[in-house]
Amino acid sequence: MAADTIIVGSGISGLSAAIVLAQHGRRVLVLESHVVPGGCMQMFQRRGPHGGKVRFDVGVHYVGSLRPGQTMWRLFRYLGVDVPVRPLDSECFDRVSLPSGDFAVPVGWDALARNLKQACPGEGAAVDAFVARMQAVERSLTWHSLDADAPGAYDRAPHEVTVAALLEKLGVSRRLRSLLLAQSSLYGAPSARAPLAIHAAVIGSAVEGPHYVIGGGDAITSRLVARLRELGGELRTRAPVARVLVSGDRASGVELAGGEVLHAPGVILALHPRAALGLMPPDAWRSGLRARLERAPECVGLFCVYGVVKGDLGEYAGRNHYLLREDDPDCFYRPTPEGPTDAIVNFSPPADGVQTFTAMSSAAADWFAPWHGTRTARRDTGYAGLKQRLTANVMAMLDDRLPGLRGRLTVVEASTPLTIRDYVNYPGGGLYGLEPSVDSQGINGVRRRTRYHGLWVTGAGTGTPGVLGACVTGFAVAASVLGDENLIRRVRAETDPA
Repeated sequence: MAADTIIVGSGISGLSAAIVLAQHGRRVLVLESHVVPGGCMQMFQRRGPHGGKVRFDVGVHYVGSLRPGQTMWRLFRYLGVDVPVRPLDSECFDRVSLPSGDFAVPVGWDALARNLKQACPGEGAAVDAFVARMQAVERSLTWHSLDADAPGAYDRAPHEVTVAALLEKLGVSRRLRSLLLAQSSLYGAPSARAPLAIHAAVIGSAVEGPHYVIGGGDAITSRLVARLRELGGELRTRAPVARVLVSGDRASGVELAGGEVLHAPGVILALHPRAALGLMPPDAWRSGLRARLERAPECVGLFCVYGVVKGDLGEYAGRNHYLLREDDPDCFYRPTPEGPTDAIVNFSPPADGVQTFTAMSSAAADWFAPWHGTRTARRDTGYAGLKQRLTANVMAMLDDRLPGLRGRLTVVEASTPLTIRDYVNYPGGGLYGLEPSVDSQGINGVRRRTRYHGLWVTGAGTGTPGVLGACVTGFAVAASVLGDENLIRRVRAETDPA
């Protein structure tokens, strides 16, 4: 196939952009450097404690805004994919566990406000003000609200004011602050750097329609790839790109690592922004933007433990568990290699009679400095020993805060920031790649356009973290490529629930 658009990267942003373009008659080729597509949606398998193969998700643990009529539901519907999902517990889809006590996060902003007022008597006015601000900010984000005429769409404050600044202005107590920030690992930025727009979009999506994806990330990726091929698009794996080719002021294709040249007048880099920088001509972005991106912080490193649960989950089923070692949730961004540590625990729906768990924790990139020049499966016993120590720290927290599962959890695998670097192509091995902070959002953010006609950049680093955020960036770049200012309106008009 002679492609007119090459997309580098097969995460949900790249695949979403590819499908939208293919639906509009473009001939699309998606290139993926890894052996399987999906980016952060990919899954892997290991031998379980009873000898059978067990599959784990790399990054898809639950997805928000999936009720009929909500944004993620509409985007999937417009793409023409039917993803099997199951709603989480409406009374407590996220359980927050702090030294000062537990808190149930229910579905819906009104229900959340009710629970917060019960947990923090006398702070009803602050709760109402915070929730109202989050809802207003969420509505102002045109693609997240699917409202092309959203009020406040051009207001810079949501991208420049931090969550910490808003909470200080509202004068909230330490307890209320801890509950409002407890889920910040869903976007990976501490409160002093997290913009209101990021908190509102990510937490709002989770609160409004949290669902498990039955079959994990593969259930999303396989359907997107099948839809792309149904529309005549093509996907190639094991196709690492060495550089973008340009002719004059226009993109002209890409050169693969093996020297193969593929020509196309349009190229979209659906990658971590720093990975995109490494493929583009140095002058593709103006020098100021390049400099900002080069010094913008990465998310805190991700250390993850994967395992199997023996027996039923009981009270722990249908919800995620935020186990934090301090009453200040920003502790997640101050990782420690000693003692029980923060763990965000997800129990996926059982598959083939096997119940799995994933426990995400944070890690400092410099802990792994001795192995930065190595690759997975070629690291020494010192690396394995560090993984074992960090795994023990995570499991100690699970034993303490999930006592009903004590002795019933078997660890199968663990991953480090270097694993994320090698398999997801996040150069720093961060939780979501580039930290979605005030240093990389709004006027400081990544630009989809470059100085070369036909060369574009998209991906989670250009917008909001998570499945919804990455999908939104794919739609947004497709709209820019097509010059289609009405795509938002069409998505909403063509996806109304029956």
